[in-house]
Amino acid sequence: MLFLGSSLSIFLGSSAVIEKEQFALIFTASGLRFISVLGLVLFVVFFVRRSFESKDIEFLLSRPVSRIKIIFSYAFAFSLLALLISAGVGFCIYAVAPHLFSMGHIAWIFSVMMENIIMVNTALFFAMYISSSATATMATLGVYVLGRMMGQFLGIIDSPLVDSEGPYAMALQLVSIITPRLDLLGQTSWLLYGLENKVNLIYAFIQGSVFSLLVLLGASLDFVRRQF
Repeated sequence: MLFLGSSLSIFLGSSAVIEKEQFALIFTASGLRFISVLGLVLFVVFFVRRSFESKDIEFLLSRPVSRIKIIFSYAFAFSLLALLISAGVGFCIYAVAPHLFSMGHIAWIFSVMMENIIMVNTALFFAMYISSSATATMATLGVYVLGRMMGQFLGIIDSPLVDSEGPYAMALQLVSIITPRLDLLGQTSWLLYGLENKVNLIYAFIQGSVFSLLVLLGASLDFVRRQF
């Protein structure tokens, strides 16, 4: 999928009148970012649910391994896979336009790595709680969409036409503190103009790390209390 996405981006970029390489670069980054998230979420959810259905989890529990170690081992393995896929995306970004590669590309790649780690941990959380693979996948993608659109939501409540001190606005601001700000990660403008605001990136990294820890603790709590 990464190869096909890169090839399609190069093909579409060749049809542009001006800035063909920039067009192909932005299209590649946007497409491969979503493809990597979707592929990782589907893999994690179906792997975990298949482990329950095939009794692999019960086999692991029969060994001298604690339930907490099982959850964090899964999270560690899925995070390594997320880093591997993100590195593949970064290689594709470099291959499309190698002479445009800059520090903005490096920041974009590392932020996508963080985003993929957040999403695999979120997928693990929902896969542990929800028995349906399809429902767990949709819930995880719902969190992803909410995180990507949080900037637009906050921009709406900052409008002078909206009561920024109303109950709905306050509730949205509270959700923005808990939900990872994925809109601050992997901004395509970095690929062309470089990293503009390091403070937002640091905030997104810290918030994403705390959120990942929370969902792992939630998955561990459910797994410890579950009866087999």
